[in-house]
Amino acid sequence: MKKLFFTVSILLVAYLYVGFYEKMEDAYPEKVFFIKRYPTFQMAFENIFAYESDDKSLSELSDLERRKVIAYCKYRLGLATTLTTQDELDNCKAR
Repeated sequence: MKKLFFTVSILLVAYLYVGFYEKMEDAYPEKVFFIKRYPTFQMAFENIFAYESDDKSLSELSDLERRKVIAYCKYRLGLATTLTTQDELDNCKAR
């Protein structure tokens, strides 16, 4: 019983603190795993900067893309942002 509890605990911690996003590498999608800065049940994130063709300015982002960038910046980079300026977007992009 203790082994089961220990295993479930380890899996829960891993689920809360490990995330990934996909990027294109030589025309094949590749998963990039990372340690999240904050625990969350979300595992899959979208890095809109992982593809050079998707390089957009703040004014070009839809509401959905903006929310994805905010989540990525918070959990991947540890940056709390509201994305109200281009500089905030550039800070997420530069890292």
